[in-house]
Amino acid sequence: MNDQNNGQNNNVQENPGYIQVVCFNLEDEEYAFNILNIKEVIHLAAITHVPQMPEFVLGVINIRGTIVPVFDLRKKFDLPVRENTNDTRIIVTILMTGMVGLIVDKVLENILMKDEQIDPVPAVKMKIDKDCILGIGKLDNRMITILDIQRVHSAILDEIKTESGI
Repeated sequence: MNDQNNGQNNNVQENPGYIQVVCFNLEDEEYAFNILNIKEVIHLAAITHVPQMPEFVLGVINIRGTIVPVFDLRKKFDLPVRENTNDTRIIVTILMTGMVGLIVDKVLENILMKDEQIDPVPAVKMKIDKDCILGIGKLDNRMITILDIQRVHSAILDEIKTESGI
């Protein structure tokens, strides 16, 4: 997926038995989202801070007149803080409630995976809530944690409500 895709996913369709994902790095781990939930990938933009929010809520950005909240997945998943680099990107996702921007260390590639390449979530303790994980993709010698963007967003909203007393 190129930066500035502008939401032109029209040529990406659901294909039974397969899932197409956008892979990205956080720390030294590979993660992915279903490409059908991605509007675009953009370079890090100026973020307007929103007061009294959890630390992982960085603020909002303006994308062509639309205000989009931005969350830092590193902070949300309790990973070590790291300075942004030229590779840092915002993945703009499409949800039922609107768009959300998620900061990642680096966007790697798009991959079309067969269902049989994806294992269920293992029964071990993980930093990420298991409800947020669709499965673990196996590609050659790589392990890719495939996240459910709707559930990640729900977990973010739940934490915001808890911290703000809503």
